[in-house]
Amino acid sequence: MKRIRSITRIVLMCSVFIMGEALAQPRATQVGDRLAAFEMEWREVKPEALSARARAAAEVLVDSDLKQPATIVPLKSSDGVSRRTQITVPDSPALDIVYLHEYDELRLVNTELATSTAPINEISQEEAINLARRAFDGLAKHKLIDPRHFNWDRVDVASTWAGGSSRDAKTIDKRRVEYRITLRRELNGVELANAGLRIAVHTSGRLAALRLGGVSVKLKINPNGVEEPVGKGRWLERKVTAEELKARFEREGLVKNAKLKVAWSSVLYVMPESKRVALVEPLYVVSYSLEVPSDDGTTAVSRRKTVGFSLTDAKAPSVDLTPPVRAPQLEKIRKEAGGPRR
Repeated sequence: MKRIRSITRIVLMCSVFIMGEALAQPRATQVGDRLAAFEMEWREVKPEALSARARAAAEVLVDSDLKQPATIVPLKSSDGVSRRTQITVPDSPALDIVYLHEYDELRLVNTELATSTAPINEISQEEAINLARRAFDGLAKHKLIDPRHFNWDRVDVASTWAGGSSRDAKTIDKRRVEYRITLRRELNGVELANAGLRIAVHTSGRLAALRLGGVSVKLKINPNGVEEPVGKGRWLERKVTAEELKARFEREGLVKNAKLKVAWSSVLYVMPESKRVALVEPLYVVSYSLEVPSDDGTTAVSRRKTVGFSLTDAKAPSVDLTPPVRAPQLEKIRKEAGGPRR
């Protein structure tokens, strides 16, 4: 049976903003005593391959064959470095397509639906998931994803809401405008935080956005379907249980006069964003914040932090996985909220 987590968010019409964290809440994972450390790499596709990938993804999003090739234009940031590429598909001018070089990630948004915040009809969550499954099959048919990498029993479903309030804030009118269906890449049943797929379905019953890509993993699949490490990857033996690491976190995370508020904890693969190539083993990851009472009787809440602990070395120091604070940037269209990674 599917375990579907529904989340609601409100996007006020007067101001559009992003909410979310690098690591959205994952599912609990049962981990055995044999763990694999995989060599991972942030790859970057060449322009010709990127054009073909973008066109194929656009065909899935608009559910139609496109005749003209996609054109790509690197975008320069304030420091003169090209971190994003703008992609245009002449057959579908309403699509806003961006490629993120650092994360090998492709993002497509139907701008017409992004501004449609008052749908006449609203499809059900089940109908939205069915549409997402069709898109998933289309992405697999175009070889943009490997369906073996994803588990639909662990799908996350969230909603984007649009609305407004009266001047006295006593009356709030909100409408669901889209469902966001997220699937993370799995490695032998353990989720990978830095790779996955998000399909946004507008409540009118059309695909609104796609987001796919992420870190690449070096591996081979044996006859039993087990993903085995290759290259510098290797098999490891688990030495520490999740319960022991939970107790360690509670000891180390305590701050005088502060209260720990754990949002979630799970075993995850997390590729460091600071490295282009790395050997990555699963960690026991905890996302938490601190509540600190002040002298005036109020409580201050810290920014959400994320920390990881080794399952194979009880003495290994914890790893700070908190995403860096990035300056907000205004964009011409609404970005998707949240994500498997950032």
